[in-house]
Amino acid sequence: MRRTVPALILAFGFCTSIHAQTKSPVQPPDYGQWESLAVPREFGGLSPDGKWLAYGINRSNRENELRVTNIADGTTKTAAFGTQPVFSSNSLWVAYAIGYSESQEDRMKKDKKPVERKLGLLNLSTGEQIVVEGIESFSFSPTGTYLAMRRYPPEKKDAPDAAANAESEDAPGAALILRQLSSGHDTSFANVSEFAWQDLPKRGALLAMTINSEDKTGNGVQLFNSETAAVRVLDSAASVYSGLSWRKDGADLAVLRSKSDDHREGATQVALAWTHLGEASEASHAYDPTGDAKFPVGMRTVPFHKPTWSEDGDTVFLGIAKWEEKIAEPKKPEKETSGDSTKADSAKTDSTEKDKGKDKDKKKDADEPATVAIWNARDAEVMPKQKLNAKNDRQKNILCAWRFENGQFVPLGKDLDEEVVPFRHQQSAYAANWSAYAMERSIGRPAADVYFVDLATGNRTKIQDRLSDDYYLEASPAGRYLLYFRDNHFWTVNTATHAIVNITKTVPTAFTDLEADYTIKQKPAFGSAGWTKDDASVILYDKFDLWQVLPDGSHATRLTDGAKDQVRHRYVKLNPRDEFIDSDKPMYLSLFGIWTKKSGYARLQPTASGKWSEEHLVWLDKNVDRLGKAKDADVLEYVRQTFTESPNAFVVGPDLKDPKPVTKTNVFQSNYAWGHEELIDYKNSHGERLQGALYYPAGYDSAKKYPMVVYMYEKLSDGLHQYSSPSERNYYNAGAITSHGYFLLEPDIIFRPRDPGVSVVDCVTSAVKRVIEMNVIDPKKVGVMGHSWGGFDSVYLATHTTDFFAAAVAGAPITDLISNYGNHHWSSGIAETDHIETGQQRMEVPLYEDLQAYIRNSAVFGVQNMTTPLLIEVGDSDGTVFFHQGVELYNIARRAKKNVVLLEYAGEDHGLRKKPNQIDYGRRIFAWFGHYLKDEPAASWITNGESFLDRERELKMLKAGEGKD
Repeated sequence: MRRTVPALILAFGFCTSIHAQTKSPVQPPDYGQWESLAVPREFGGLSPDGKWLAYGINRSNRENELRVTNIADGTTKTAAFGTQPVFSSNSLWVAYAIGYSESQEDRMKKDKKPVERKLGLLNLSTGEQIVVEGIESFSFSPTGTYLAMRRYPPEKKDAPDAAANAESEDAPGAALILRQLSSGHDTSFANVSEFAWQDLPKRGALLAMTINSEDKTGNGVQLFNSETAAVRVLDSAASVYSGLSWRKDGADLAVLRSKSDDHREGATQVALAWTHLGEASEASHAYDPTGDAKFPVGMRTVPFHKPTWSEDGDTVFLGIAKWEEKIAEPKKPEKETSGDSTKADSAKTDSTEKDKGKDKDKKKDADEPATVAIWNARDAEVMPKQKLNAKNDRQKNILCAWRFENGQFVPLGKDLDEEVVPFRHQQSAYAANWSAYAMERSIGRPAADVYFVDLATGNRTKIQDRLSDDYYLEASPAGRYLLYFRDNHFWTVNTATHAIVNITKTVPTAFTDLEADYTIKQKPAFGSAGWTKDDASVILYDKFDLWQVLPDGSHATRLTDGAKDQVRHRYVKLNPRDEFIDSDKPMYLSLFGIWTKKSGYARLQPTASGKWSEEHLVWLDKNVDRLGKAKDADVLEYVRQTFTESPNAFVVGPDLKDPKPVTKTNVFQSNYAWGHEELIDYKNSHGERLQGALYYPAGYDSAKKYPMVVYMYEKLSDGLHQYSSPSERNYYNAGAITSHGYFLLEPDIIFRPRDPGVSVVDCVTSAVKRVIEMNVIDPKKVGVMGHSWGGFDSVYLATHTTDFFAAAVAGAPITDLISNYGNHHWSSGIAETDHIETGQQRMEVPLYEDLQAYIRNSAVFGVQNMTTPLLIEVGDSDGTVFFHQGVELYNIARRAKKNVVLLEYAGEDHGLRKKPNQIDYGRRIFAWFGHYLKDEPAASWITNGESFLDRERELKMLKAGEGKD
C-alpha cells in the first residue's frame, strides 16, 4: 500500500530542508560538465572475453569522449570524440572512429573542408594508442589478427548530382590499409571501393576487395589470404564492380560486374559467384543477362540490389528493373563565324543590339520547359512524397533467383509494389503485394495480398487476401512456417502443405493490445520473442507474459506469471547472431512493473520435468536496462539509474548478483542540491486509472509551495526513473526545470477517437488536481509545455481551460485540425489526411464526415475564451508541422487581443538544430515561466515585443562584441 502524502512530506521534508541550506541547485554555467552514458547495444560494450568495457561519455557541452575500462582493476583509457568502438574477436584490440569537437566541425564546414574522421586503435595488452588519419571505414578480420582500414576516396570537382542519379557508374576507389596487428606491418591496396571479410568467425582468413580506378584500368575482384599473405585475382575487366557478398558461414562469394549498352541508360550487371573458395571443389559461375534469350525483354540486372545467398549456397538472389533507353543529348549549336569584320559592322546601333538581346531572351524562355508538377487525384502517392521518394523509386526492383544447379534465372516478383522474401532452408519465398491497395495505403490503411512463390519456377499460390499492415508477417528461422497476425490472432502457414492454422484460437489470453487507442481496425499485437530450434514452437507475448505455442496450434504453455503482479516480461536476445531461442538453455527476460515502474531481469530455466522455472535476479525501484553479455564469456552488464542516481554500468555473473560498478558518471552531482521523483496515481472523468511522473524541485523545502510545469506527450510515466542531465541545448530538460525551482509533472494521456483535445483537457487537469491535493504546489502557478503533438496539447489547454493554467509554452504546435487536414508532412511527403485520421490525432474519419469534431478539437476555435498567456515557437522550415499552424493561432489570438508571443527561428526544422537557437529558446522558456509562475520581472520582449529594426541592431552589437573578443 502506498504511503500517505503527509507522511511523505514529514519524512522527506526534514532532511531536504537541512540539505537545501548547505547546497545550491546547479546553475546554467555549470551544465556543460554533465554527463550521459552511451553503452553500445551489441554485447553491452563488453569485449568477447568479458574483461573490458567500452562506453561513451557524452557531455552537455558536447565535449564527448570514449572510455575503455579494464573491469578487473578499473584502469581506463580515453579518446576525445571517440565513437563506434569495435573489439577484435581475440579481445586484444579495440578500434574506434574519432570525430571532432562541435566547434571544429562547424569551422571545417564553414571553410568547406572535408570532415574526415580518424581511426583510433588501442592495444589492450600494452595500453598503446595509435591514431590513423583519414579513415572512412574499418573492420577486424574474424580471427582478430588483421585490421582493414579504408581511406576516404579523393573528392571530385565534377561529382554527379546524387539527388538526380539513382546510380553512378563511378564507384570511387580509395586506399585500403591492411595491418597485421601482431607485427604492425601494413599492406596497402589501391583503388578499393568495397571490402568484406569472409564470414567464418573461427577461420575467416579471406578478404575480398573490389578494385575500381578512375580510368577502370586494373579493375576487378581480388582476394587476400591473411594466413599466407597471397593475393589472388578472381576477375578483372574494364568494368565497375560492386555488391560484394559472402555467404554466411561459408566460402562462397558473389559480386556484380557492370556491362554497358550505348543505347541504354546505366548498365546491366553480370553476376559472378565462386563457391567453396580455396577448397578442392571450388567452382566459378557467371550469369550475363544479355546472353540469356529468356531474360525479360527491356529489363536489366541492377547494381543497387546487392546479391544475397540462399542458405544452401545453391542460389544467389538478384534484382531486375526496366532498362531505360538513353535520351539523346541536344546538339550544341555551331559557333557563328565572324569573317572579316569592319568598323562599320561593329558600329551597329545600341537599339539594334538591345532588340537582338530581347529576341534571344524570348527564344530562350520559349525553349525552357515549364516547371509544373502535376498532382492528380488518382496518384497513389501524393507529389511531395513522390519527390522525396524519387531516388528509392528509381531503385525499385524485382527479386529474381539465379540457380547454379541448372543455370536458370527465375523472376520471383510480379511488380515493383511488393516485397519478396525467400524462406531460409526452403525452395520457396513469400510475397506481400500491395498494388491493389496502393491508394488505401496512402491514407493510413495499408493492406497486402500474400503469396507463396516457388524458387524453381516463379509460380505463386495466394495465401491470404487483404492482410492489414499489422499482419506481423514473419518467416520462421528454419523456413517451415509463415507467421502472421489477423483478427486479433496469430496464424501460421505451413510452407510445405500450405495449411493455415489459427494457433491462438483456444489460448486463454489476448495477444492484441486491446487498450491501445489506435483508430485503425486491427489494434497492434504484443509481438513475439522468436522461434525455438527447428521451428518446434513460437514464443508469443501477451500483455505481461510469454507463451510457448506449437505451430499447429495444438498446445500452448504460459512460461511466466507476470499477470499476477502486473509485471511485463520480455525476452532479451543477448547474442545478435542467434537465429532461434535455444529452449535447452536459460532465457533472460526483462521485467517492468507497469504500475510500480520497478524494473529488472529474470532468468527462465528449463527443468527436468519439461517445465520452466522463473527466477528474479534483479528487481529494483529504478530503471534497469541495456543487459548485454560478452560473446565468449559468462560476463554480463547492465545500466542502472533513477532521476537522482546518475546512470552507471555494472558488471555481473550469470546470476546477476553482486553487481560491480565499472563507470562513475557525474560524481560532482553531490556538490549540488537535486530533485527526486515520485509516481502519482489519478483517474480521468471516465474512471480510467492513469499515472504521472512527478519530479520535485532541487533542494525541496516542504514549508514552501512551488510553481509547477506540466510537460506532455501521450504516456510518459514509464520514464519515471530516467536521469536527466541538465542542459541549455535540450530546451525541455527535466534536470534544468527542477534546478530552476519548479515541480515537473509528466502525466499520462489516453485518447478517445475524434476527441484528442477533449481527452487532453480531461487527463491533464485530472493529473494537476491530484498534485494540488498533495499540498506541495501553488495551484495558481501551474504552466503547461509541449512540443509537436505535445504542442497541440499545450495550445488546446491554453484555449480551452479558463483560469486553470497561469502560462503555456508550445513548440511547433498543431493548432487547427481543419486547415492542417489538407496539408502535408513535408519531411516525409505524406498527406495529413493519413496522419490525422489514423495517426496521433485519432480522428478516424475525414473532416467532411464529422466537421464538428474537427472544430471541437482545434485550439483556434477556443481563442475567444483564452485566459492563459501563450508562447509559441516555430521553425520557418518545419517539414513536420507546417509553421503556419503556429502563425495562424498567433494571428487569431492577436486579433482577439489575447496574450500571445510567437518565436520564429529562421532556417529551423521541427526541432531546433543550431546551438544559438537552442539556447535562446530554452532561456526564453524560463523567462516566460519565471514571469508568469514566479512573478519575476518581465523581459521587454514579453511585454513590449521586439521590432525587426531593434533586433537587427541587437545582432549588430552582438557581432561587434564577438569581433572585440
